[in-house]
Amino acid sequence: MRIAHLSDPHFSHFTLNPTQFFSKRWIGNFNFHFSRKKSYQTAHLWHLPEFLARLNVDTVFITGDLSSTSLTQEFTAGAAFVQAFKDQGLPVFVVPGNHDCYTKQSEKNKLFYRFFPCPDLSTKRIVCQRLQQGFWYIGLDCAEATPPFCSYGHFFEETEKALIEALSAIPQNERVIICNHFPLFPSDRPLHDLKRFHALQKTLHQFPQPVLYLHGHDHAYYIVDRQKEGLPLTLNCGSCAHRPNGAFFIIDLFEKECLIQQFLYTQENGWEIHWQKHYSLKMQC
Repeated sequence: MRIAHLSDPHFSHFTLNPTQFFSKRWIGNFNFHFSRKKSYQTAHLWHLPEFLARLNVDTVFITGDLSSTSLTQEFTAGAAFVQAFKDQGLPVFVVPGNHDCYTKQSEKNKLFYRFFPCPDLSTKRIVCQRLQQGFWYIGLDCAEATPPFCSYGHFFEETEKALIEALSAIPQNERVIICNHFPLFPSDRPLHDLKRFHALQKTLHQFPQPVLYLHGHDHAYYIVDRQKEGLPLTLNCGSCAHRPNGAFFIIDLFEKECLIQQFLYTQENGWEIHWQKHYSLKMQC
């Protein structure tokens, strides 16, 4: 199976609405005006659906932050982006990021799910679906509205129980791709990390099926291989909208191995392969 992993497109819309000062949206607009609009671009993203279709991608995973401040205009652009993949015949799975739950009001109204409907993810914070060739998809919603200058996620106890239940029902000889916006491992910025990440690691360690953990959030691409510790191969594809080097991964999955190709976007050459790496997929017995 060939999958594409994209994250953090950050469709943005600058607003002068004075009500923004009653939420943290003014911080996002400040960042957009003075920083983000110089560091991110989205025009080149609209070439991706046809490009991935030509590369015979089977499924697309987008690990959050389709918006910048959870505005309707931003979600409208993100939904059109997702629909463009579907128009090419590509199934798309989306989980929310912290910017998709940017304000208390957007969290309360579940605005993200009005544009990206998924009843299980919306109500249970987890969705589980069989894909093909012995692979399953589990998406996690760990996003919550946070105080100003915070961007953490939360692996809630209810989500932990639901994840254990989902993994217990999947045959042990089949494989699972976990998608979450937030990294599996902590950084040196606690206000940016996933709360209860230890509980998520412990849960994944208990089951042999999870082989990939796809996430975003950090806007930096990297791969963490701690499979010998019983954890899935962990991939952050970076931001596909970053300027000058927007990035995404294409992953070819086989029974016991995978090939990961990183694609970068440059103004001179468009999307092209930057590097590729091969990994064995170690399943616990």
